[in-house]
Amino acid sequence: MDKKLLITCLSDFQAREGKLLFVSPALTVSKEMIQQYCRSVNQMDWFHFDEERCAASDFGAIIAPGMFTLSLIHSVYFENVALQGLRALFLGSDRFRILRPVKAGDQLTLRFTVQKVALREAGFAVHYTFEWFGTGHDQPVTLGDFIVRYWPL
Repeated sequence: MDKKLLITCLSDFQAREGKLLFVSPALTVSKEMIQQYCRSVNQMDWFHFDEERCAASDFGAIIAPGMFTLSLIHSVYFENVALQGLRALFLGSDRFRILRPVKAGDQLTLRFTVQKVALREAGFAVHYTFEWFGTGHDQPVTLGDFIVRYWPL
């Protein structure tokens, strides 16, 4: 991405409350990405590694574990957004849903929305909604909500 969205303070988030923060460029999911992730979490099931068996199955290709797209959010967020003058801490997820498998070769786009901004005794919390879409699909492959707490430096 050529230009990142710069966020420097509470009012930058408040101005985007209820609005789309960004839509990422398409990311191609490779079998190497899937397999590297699987090795890192010791998820060694055949449908993540055996191309021949996957091709003959209903999957049609190697598939990613359910939590794979969740693990990509951090890097894709910071490819699209630059934080300046703020420190952040991930607080947790309120929900996460998997609606269809992600296959090797799929192209995914992340839609990221600021759902709400809540003031705290110190700092503020931003509630986000995210949806991963596969190219050519109207329904997301995964979606969810999570919260990040921010404080000025």
